[in-house]
Amino acid sequence: MKKLLTGLSAALLLCVSTVQADTSVWQVTKGDQRLYIAGTVHLLPPEQFPLPQEFSQAYSQADTLVFETDVRELETAKGMQLLMQHAMYSDGRSLSQVLSATTYQQLQQYAKTQGVDLAPLNNFKPDFVLLTLMQVALQKAGMAGEGVDMHFLKQAVTDNKPMLFLETVEQQLAMLLNISAENEDAFVTQNLQQLSELESELTKIIAAWRSGDTDTMAALAMAFTDTPEGKLFYDALLVQRNKNWLPQLEQMLATPEVELVLVGALHLAGEANVLQLLREQGYSIKQL
Repeated sequence: MKKLLTGLSAALLLCVSTVQADTSVWQVTKGDQRLYIAGTVHLLPPEQFPLPQEFSQAYSQADTLVFETDVRELETAKGMQLLMQHAMYSDGRSLSQVLSATTYQQLQQYAKTQGVDLAPLNNFKPDFVLLTLMQVALQKAGMAGEGVDMHFLKQAVTDNKPMLFLETVEQQLAMLLNISAENEDAFVTQNLQQLSELESELTKIIAAWRSGDTDTMAALAMAFTDTPEGKLFYDALLVQRNKNWLPQLEQMLATPEVELVLVGALHLAGEANVLQLLREQGYSIKQL
């Protein structure tokens, strides 16, 4: 279940070409204060390890690790309760009622190709259903391995490094599992188009991520704003969260400790990305 929490961010990292650049690790400084920010892929095939050496270098210099949220909480009874609370309709609606007949049929057809019966999922929101289908597709393709975030979370636990989190699990669940609200048909249609090419396109985004190709990732991110619904999804998933994180990052930069902040790669590219917001506040950014 913890992979479902972060899966939607991975689902958005699609349709990317590759250009050689640097790496997806940046140093942020102002005066004597500094921290590192690394872009991540939340679901990464095992053969992508070891990671580029810049990740290990930043980790070795960091006093504290900072993640989007603590996905370990989803392994607890409370976490599972929160997941169900946000994943299911509580007002008597169902998936087949919320979606148009055409869209529901398209979703049903795709689910069938993955060997998934939609009937047991009829009380769940489209957001959760699509995360489930994406997870199944990635598992079948052998691409649902441990992500960069979980890799470093485990390492921090082993090394007894302090950890901070930019969002609570409930905050992230409330966001990820309610993006489609009032735009369910558009959300499902857009994501079904991406899921049909998931394996090949995720391979491309991984290549762009490894080389720190923010131009390619920015083009991807902005492609979501072509429609009014897409702009809403983009703002909810990326822009608003980036702005919410900025004060926390500035507080970290005001302390003598060095942090390594690990967030999904699309948070570091495109409109109102985290690096841009920090530059606007006078911080120096250096790509490693």
